Amino acid sequence: MTTIQVHNTLTGKKELFVPVNGNRVLMYACGPTVYDMSHLGHARMTLVYDVIQRYLRFSGYDVTYVRNITDVDDKIINRAKSLGISPEQVAREYTYTFWHDMHCLNIQPPDFEPKATEFIELMIQFTKELIEKGHAYESRGDVYFDVASFKEYGKLGKKTLEDLLVGAREQVKSQDDLADRKRNQVDFALWKSAREGELGWSSPWGAGRPGWHLECSTMTKHVLGETIDIHAGGEDLVFPHHENEIAQSEALHGKPMAKYWLHNSFVQVNSEKMSKSEGNFTTIQNLLGRFSADTIRIFALQTHYRHPIEFSMESLTAAKTALGRLLRAAAYATPAEQSNGAGATAGEAVLKQNAQQITRATAESLDPVNDDLTKQFRKTFTDAMDNDFNTAIATSQLFFLSDKIFVETDENRRRGYATVLVQYARLLGLTLSDTRKQVDDATTKQIVDLVLELRNIARTKKDYETSDLIRKRLADAGLNVMDTGGNTTWEQA
Repeated sequence: MTTIQVHNTLTGKKELFVPVNGNRVLMYACGPTVYDMSHLGHARMTLVYDVIQRYLRFSGYDVTYVRNITDVDDKIINRAKSLGISPEQVAREYTYTFWHDMHCLNIQPPDFEPKATEFIELMIQFTKELIEKGHAYESRGDVYFDVASFKEYGKLGKKTLEDLLVGAREQVKSQDDLADRKRNQVDFALWKSAREGELGWSSPWGAGRPGWHLECSTMTKHVLGETIDIHAGGEDLVFPHHENEIAQSEALHGKPMAKYWLHNSFVQVNSEKMSKSEGNFTTIQNLLGRFSADTIRIFALQTHYRHPIEFSMESLTAAKTALGRLLRAAAYATPAEQSNGAGATAGEAVLKQNAQQITRATAESLDPVNDDLTKQFRKTFTDAMDNDFNTAIATSQLFFLSDKIFVETDENRRRGYATVLVQYARLLGLTLSDTRKQVDDATTKQIVDLVLELRNIARTKKDYETSDLIRKRLADAGLNVMDTGGNTTWEQA
């Protein structure tokens, strides 16, 4: 159908994308462990796979996109203990904040979003079948996968037996405590026994909870099937998480778990991975207080997904400035007087007019100009995205087209170019909603403080007419001004 090429971590090379079953694409991306606020590293991962599933749909594929939520995990349990609440409450709270953050970033909801706790019984059954096939064993209430029983273990992360001694995920019990429970030190937990009073579910091996890796194997199987087209996640998941998923699933089913494995690189701070454990993260909610969703998207998408991004406020500010070019160009998409609704921008009007999702098949017919410029733009844009979803080049093409819009003198042609700009920006999840006259909370406070300073100067000069006018105008805007003890303060009415 297309000539999309993807970099497959399993083979270590770029390959032509050919789905297992004709036009149908089954895609699974590992989602968050909900024990804290989401940060920019999480945003990048969800942005990357949001854009990829959008582009696959644009390319004519029938996509079923799944992203899970890990709502039972040692980190959730530990966070609950520190807060003095139940693990269920922790998971529920941070699931809601994750959903809110993703909505604010214009990330489309997946077709299915299974939670680990919804699949406990199926995970138990999965584990029982692995035991029956000789790939797992019970040991004092725990169940472990027998790595030696799966000869291809290490093929995804290119690990040798010596490498397997490192990279194990933290568990409730230390590795020393587990040494006498395992046949081999590199065996990993499918089921972990729960301590007395700890969160757990009943099982044939006693109360406990599933190992982290087991949930994705089980949910992939029961939501999508035994073999899917794309399994995706951050590069830190290659080993041990995705390696262990492959071992579990392929040992049980005797067939590939996924045809293509895609992994995005990190967001870095001072060349170190942004992570909660390092304490160097910035939450999405904090960033959205200063920058628009489009700015965050531009920042993330201007780098190829397999390359790291160095984060700084300066780099986000630069992305905000760059976005302004696109917003000014998109404003030409339709005459301002045709904007829909009070305050609606021209670009927003075009989005409403073109609610239909643009596809390769409809791109030419939806191009109002369809001249050599837009034909070349479309080709360069799609060539870039076909080449392992190179959003860096695709984004640069949006800026190329915006520059052409600024110098175009024919009004109809300029309007048509702007319409194409908005349409293709949508493929990257950009709304191009005009935020140039919106100010963040910190700037708002500075403006109000400045106005009050000018009011106090007027009062000092006994210019009470100006002072009273400022107070009235602020009151009309919903701000109460209070003069007490020689100090002036303000608050929202």
